[in-house]
Amino acid sequence: MSAVANWERKQEIEDLLAREAHLLDERRFKEWLAWLTDDVEYVMPLREYVQGDVAPAGHPIIRDDRTMIEVRLAKDETGYSHSELPESMTCHVVTNVVVDDIEGSDEVEVRSTFLVRQARKLRDEAWWAGRRVDRLRPVDGTWKLARREVHLDATILPRGISIFF
Repeated sequence: MSAVANWERKQEIEDLLAREAHLLDERRFKEWLAWLTDDVEYVMPLREYVQGDVAPAGHPIIRDDRTMIEVRLAKDETGYSHSELPESMTCHVVTNVVVDDIEGSDEVEVRSTFLVRQARKLRDEAWWAGRRVDRLRPVDGTWKLARREVHLDATILPRGISIFF
């Protein structure tokens, strides 16, 4: 792929990630779901900050497929999701986007850095920073999210995590 084509593809994907951030911040989750593949995987591994190269501890914090994402969103819509009463106000910032081809595939790997501010109950606030590794797949002429792995830069999680990164 030429340098110009690479740059244009990167710009297209950065625009897509910015639009995704707006969908999440505006709680337009049905539109966000349309951007996910049917076989999407959304994972947040548990990270331990220890010396040396060690395997992740235990199960991931989140390991959702499309059905589980839909269930999480449906629960929030019922008004009985205590972690989302009142609904979180979020502000997603996504930056440092790097797009790489995946050899032997038409998918791409997209690495990015994020900062998300989550506010609830007027005085309850959290700042989340971390990195994402996304796998995007072309479907019917547009990119769709096939996999997201979220790596939070946090040693202590202050509450249950109810938002998407």
